[in-house]
Amino acid sequence: MKCALLIIGDELLAGRTRDLNGHWLSTYLPSIGVELCQVKTISDDESAITSSLDELYKRVDIVITSGGLGPTKDDITKNVLAKYFAKDLTFNDFSVKFIENLYSKFDREWNTQKNSYHFFPEGFTLVDNLNGYAPGLSYFEDQKLLLSAPGVPREFSSMVSNSLKELISKHFKRDDLKSFEYFSIRTKGVPEEVIFRDLCPGLWEKLSAIAKLSSLPHLLGIDLVLYFNSDQREEVIQAATKVISDSPLKDFVWQYGNLELEELIVKEAIEKNLTLGFAESCTGGLSSSKITDVAGASKVYYGSIVSYANSVKENILGVNPNTLSKYGAVSAQCAKEMAVGAQKSLGCDIAISYTGIAGPGGGSKEKPVGTVGIGWSCALEQDSEIIYHKGSRTDLKNKFSRSGLFKLLELIRQYK
Repeated sequence: MKCALLIIGDELLAGRTRDLNGHWLSTYLPSIGVELCQVKTISDDESAITSSLDELYKRVDIVITSGGLGPTKDDITKNVLAKYFAKDLTFNDFSVKFIENLYSKFDREWNTQKNSYHFFPEGFTLVDNLNGYAPGLSYFEDQKLLLSAPGVPREFSSMVSNSLKELISKHFKRDDLKSFEYFSIRTKGVPEEVIFRDLCPGLWEKLSAIAKLSSLPHLLGIDLVLYFNSDQREEVIQAATKVISDSPLKDFVWQYGNLELEELIVKEAIEKNLTLGFAESCTGGLSSSKITDVAGASKVYYGSIVSYANSVKENILGVNPNTLSKYGAVSAQCAKEMAVGAQKSLGCDIAISYTGIAGPGGGSKEKPVGTVGIGWSCALEQDSEIIYHKGSRTDLKNKFSRSGLFKLLELIRQYK
């Protein structure tokens, strides 16, 4: 069963808001046996919505729309859907009570003068919103299902996860929906073309014989992703892992699985009862933020010292002033002393430090923009290295952070 997501909103195209619903939907749909075939983003424009519905209805069984259901003038989705399906907007006692209940769960009162949430296209069904006030809409016609949900991510995800599977079973009479899932072979430090052309010719064919395969770039690496029915899980993972372990690519794999890097770090640190901390200059607390995004991070994460100024490096982290004057703040020597100072100050088992030049200015011939010193300090070793990256200021901060997190994972794995 195929599905498409139509994202509606000028703010997304203008860059004021980042779409999170497409990513969430791509991870949710496989669990209920639905394939996401297309994600399309359009403006709050009637012609754009109608032409997109024409296109998507030809390709998929289910169309999910995101956005445009609020109370402001640019929220036109409901009106456009009514016009598209030649339906009148109407309301009844049930729809009025439905909206009253949506408001009452937040201890707020609603009446028909406040907004037009109670109006809906004839023949459509109102869909409960567990995290907001605007109801969703569903409609089934000619073996096609439409689900229209709010664009706010917490409202969108809860509405879809609480209604879509039931709607599919109701309208398509499919009680035997099989879930399917994906398994990632996550690599770093080797480009996609090198993997398949030079390092492992024929690898694509070998993995494709096991399951459907995609190659997805991520920051500083490539994910090889296999898609399969859930009842094939053990067979696929075992076969794919053997193919990789018998190939040169094995030395570049940092995970067989689907966790994000920071999730894997927290998981493995918990398993080994290790505590973590950072000293961050050029990353400005970014690595700390990524780790604390993970539920359970408090079991292993102690803190971060954001030492942007040299005075903080000296007075809080204990970096020797002679090190700064002789080698500079962006140096392997400074990075090492920062890590040692962070471990001592925080009292953690492993500390990672960052000191670099994110640009766009500040670089030199000897230390160009994109230079970063990454240091580490733990019972096993105290050392540092200089790494070079390219990109914008934001790109470089993310690359710097990820490089340090990869080093952190490597150190965690050295503990028995």
